[in-house]
Amino acid sequence: MEQNNLPKPGLSNILSDAFRYWNRTLFFQLLYSLLFFSLFFLGYFYLFQRFGLWEEYSKYLEVTQNNIPALNEKMKELAELPQMGSFILAVFVLLALLNPLNVGFYKMYRKIDLGEKPEINDLFAGYLGFNFFKYFGFYLFWFIVFSYGNSLLILGLVWIFITLFSLPLMFFMDLKIFDGIRFSIKGLRKDFPTIVVAMFVALLFGLSGILVFGFGFLFTFPFWNAMIYSLYKHYFKELS
Repeated sequence: MEQNNLPKPGLSNILSDAFRYWNRTLFFQLLYSLLFFSLFFLGYFYLFQRFGLWEEYSKYLEVTQNNIPALNEKMKELAELPQMGSFILAVFVLLALLNPLNVGFYKMYRKIDLGEKPEINDLFAGYLGFNFFKYFGFYLFWFIVFSYGNSLLILGLVWIFITLFSLPLMFFMDLKIFDGIRFSIKGLRKDFPTIVVAMFVALLFGLSGILVFGFGFLFTFPFWNAMIYSLYKHYFKELS
């Protein structure tokens, strides 16, 4: 892998490529969002019931209805239940099972670069073979660390950035989790201000879909994948 010989890309080129990838995969963005959110909420409510939290919450449902302070108080009580820790870990596992869907976008973007047509099967590239366990392990590790780091906002942001390129590095260069993080940090050092601006644009655009009757969020939510791939392509050189 080489980084030093790559010319410093302009922000306009990075943004242009990201929007091009996003625009060429709109159907898959929608499919991803529908799959991700439907499976997440189904799994979340199942786990909420499985760990007896719904039973506890339903006891106070009438009391807390239209009473925000009472609702907040009951949620604090729920958070102190002994099974809450197991529930949170189960939610992390659920997220780790769903997030390999992101890998599929990197395969699609690479096919676009090669002049090939993305297919629905590409969306599930992260679930093929033994590599699924690598991506699952990465995301489970990621969410656990982020949950601790997020208690202090700055640490959560640091964790997001130092792992920003880990997934494409693992997918394209077959790196292990910690090697992916190490090379991701090296990529940040190359042009950190540009990367921050690009990801800020990705965040704003990703959330902008909420303004389009809410439904537009299903199209814009996965945009950050396109931005990460565009940055990855400009800052990393793959060696055969």
